[in-house]
Amino acid sequence: MPTCTHRARVSLAAAARALALAATLLVSPLGGPAAAEPQQMVVVELFTSQGCKACRGAEKLLGELADEEGVLALGLHVDYWDYIGWKDPFASELFTARQQDYLDQLRLPYVYTPQMVVDGKLHASGNKEHQVRRNIARSREQTQGRVPIALDRISEGEIRLRIPGKDALYRGEAEIVLVRFDGKQVTEITSGENEGQSLVNYNIVRLMRPVASWNGEGVDMVLALQEIGGADPAYCAVFVQERGQGRILGAAVVNMQGPSEGG
Repeated sequence: MPTCTHRARVSLAAAARALALAATLLVSPLGGPAAAEPQQMVVVELFTSQGCKACRGAEKLLGELADEEGVLALGLHVDYWDYIGWKDPFASELFTARQQDYLDQLRLPYVYTPQMVVDGKLHASGNKEHQVRRNIARSREQTQGRVPIALDRISEGEIRLRIPGKDALYRGEAEIVLVRFDGKQVTEITSGENEGQSLVNYNIVRLMRPVASWNGEGVDMVLALQEIGGADPAYCAVFVQERGQGRILGAAVVNMQGPSEGG
């Protein structure tokens, strides 16, 4: 299956500054009764673009993965194909920068779409379903170092995060990353490679931001979510990833439109 490749490197300076603003989220400890049971999830990141004709099949696969238990499927729209005739309304230079960081981490010659990265360590074309599913299975088998995460909706603008402490503190630095995403969007494309097509995109990431460092100690906190650009994403997720955009150690997701922990 075809892919759209892009060899030009992008500047990461603006992305690094934006991601460093983790303090814009209010983080506070919380006591009280236990919430949901910790989840064990595999994170699949699809780097995609509405301007890429080759991405339609990968988007369909992402939608299927989004419905599977134990998979956090995320669509990150890059902006480097906007110049060919269609500006993707969901694209962000931050997601382009994140893919660029994987380029270096995974020692790849160039970035491309559609690319699916599994738990920050394995990758394949999003059009190669067999290889993607094999990567998911391989990641599930790697249980050492896994971090169970519990996530609950406290109110319309708050979530509760719990991570149990490890017997031995995590020796490498890691980050707790907050993600907000839509469930599904349909867009009528009027120009570019997909002109005339009605594209369905799944789990479109609107915000991805580190909120704290993690070294293996137990965590029990409330995150007060700030407004983001008028969008109202239906879902919120948290994952722990080794610093330097390494392996993702654990993840959890909550429906922000569902019932809160308090009823």
